[in-house]
Amino acid sequence: MSFNANTAEEKDLKALAGLLFNGGQAEPTISAKTLLAKLEYHGISLLAAEQQTLPAELEGHFAQLKAMMVANDKLKQIELASLFDAFNDQGVNAVLFKGSALAYSLYPKPWLRPRSDSDVIIAAKDRIAADAILQQLGYQTLFAIQGKYVSYQSTYGKALAGKSFINIDLHWQINNRQMFSQTFTAEELASNGAKLTQLAGTPLRSSAAIPSYVDSVLIASVHRLGHHHTEERLAWLYDIHLLVGCFTELDWAQLTHRAKSKQLCAITLDALRTAQHYLSTELDTNAMSQLEASASQFEASAIFLNRQLSERHYFWADLKSMPNLKSKLGFLRESTLPSPDYVRQQMNTRWASIAYIKRLIRGLRRVF
Repeated sequence: MSFNANTAEEKDLKALAGLLFNGGQAEPTISAKTLLAKLEYHGISLLAAEQQTLPAELEGHFAQLKAMMVANDKLKQIELASLFDAFNDQGVNAVLFKGSALAYSLYPKPWLRPRSDSDVIIAAKDRIAADAILQQLGYQTLFAIQGKYVSYQSTYGKALAGKSFINIDLHWQINNRQMFSQTFTAEELASNGAKLTQLAGTPLRSSAAIPSYVDSVLIASVHRLGHHHTEERLAWLYDIHLLVGCFTELDWAQLTHRAKSKQLCAITLDALRTAQHYLSTELDTNAMSQLEASASQFEASAIFLNRQLSERHYFWADLKSMPNLKSKLGFLRESTLPSPDYVRQQMNTRWASIAYIKRLIRGLRRVF
């Protein structure tokens, strides 16, 4: 496994993972407040509560949390249904992926899978049309870095009833890491995937495309290391645990084939092994042997298995992944010199020159 947990972290992860299955019990020495914070961090609070393995003193809290999450999810279902109906009406081919797609297709109850936003991927040619639809539905663009090379997504937010809020991460490439950015297209995910005609009881006039379980495992493996190489959260591993639990023999064969073709064997193998280590996930022996054989050969993406590298190594890997000199120079410029408006807001100062200096100092500290 690539995650180098120390003894305390390893013990924590094992203990918390045990709460997701009948028979696990919270440590008697840990305070309820500390336990709650750890469950929230790992995104498994309500999953653990469903197993009735938590201290009785937390029952009231989880009853309240469940009621809030159920109501909040219902509001988001309605918004997502309206959004995908609008996309379909305007001919925008959109795919719902990651947490929200899994919540509505894999989990028995969608509110058991917490997520701060809903990820949607479209073709780059549909960006203007998708932006217009979101604006018409009352969404506002949220603060984030923008550029041709440095970001392939925009975030939109909308206030809902009862102080709820929905965020939509609109992607035109699957990942901001250059090495992974073109791993999947919206068209590919839609053609290999499935269609949802309802979101946990909220019907759609047409449908919402979601990735196949095989592609979802690959996406989860990329997300785990491409975005969060310093963390190990049980919610992401539990996604993988549930996904492969639905696999047929054909799915395992497709997983190995697609991992090989996309040069993702090493990081997929690592994700599966880690899920098995903490969640006792059942894995196909033949598929694992094939992934191991392919992972032993050099894959550029295997650099992300080393979570101890400084950011400059990942930045350099991104830079090398750019297809030509023009894109490399563009990526360097946008990464180091974003727009004055962005950097002033990011650094919380009215003077762009001061903001750039502060950003440079922060960046050097992060890199070195």
